[in-house]
Amino acid sequence: MEVHHHPDLHHRRKKWKEYFLEFLMIFLAVTLGFFAETVREKVSEKHRENDYIVGLINNIKNDTSNLKGLIDRNDLELKGIDSLLKVSKNSYLNIPVQDSIFYYGLQYTFNLHLFDFNDLTLVQLRNAGGYSLIRTDKVADSIALYESKNNDIKVQERFVIDYYTQTMTSFRQMLDITLTGRFFKDYEAKKMIPSDIYVLISKDEERMSLLFNNYWIYRGSLSGYNGKLKKHLEYLNGFISFLKRTYDIE
Repeated sequence: MEVHHHPDLHHRRKKWKEYFLEFLMIFLAVTLGFFAETVREKVSEKHRENDYIVGLINNIKNDTSNLKGLIDRNDLELKGIDSLLKVSKNSYLNIPVQDSIFYYGLQYTFNLHLFDFNDLTLVQLRNAGGYSLIRTDKVADSIALYESKNNDIKVQERFVIDYYTQTMTSFRQMLDITLTGRFFKDYEAKKMIPSDIYVLISKDEERMSLLFNNYWIYRGSLSGYNGKLKKHLEYLNGFISFLKRTYDIE
């Protein structure tokens, strides 16, 4: 007679050590995954930080290049204003005198040259959550200082624009700018300032005095502004060196 043995349907109870080992393995797996993700995020953020810094350096390089040309143009303009202010305003009814005022005014002060800094990377940083991505020591503070210095330039710029506007208003009230084409055509032909073109639209002595006063004040504001630009150029060159050194950028 054949005897069939039923299989043992009761599982052996695990020992607590086995449960603990399984828990430990799961815990380690989750923990390692968390750390791996954290490391990956930090590496990604570091790359993003470096990319922003490279972009910022390129922006500042562009600014320094533009600043050099702007400073030179403003220095030339200041020399032109100096020449204008040396003209005898008391003899402005004499055609050669008024022609000289007309020439220096149009040649050197008809256009206003202002610093327009490149803030592309700063805008990107703000859109990405401010300076939170900049984790390298002291760099975020340095960028904030850089932005502050740019804003200081803009404050000084407003004075320059205001005095420039007043000066050009006085100029247009005293001298006929519709004669500009004829005047400079004559200048190019003779290679000297014309002395026979009557350019006045007003003989008002007070207006002429006001024109010279405005030029004197405008010159002072422009000189101060250009002095700030020269210091800013030195600062920007130093800031570029600091960023390159800190991030080991060639």
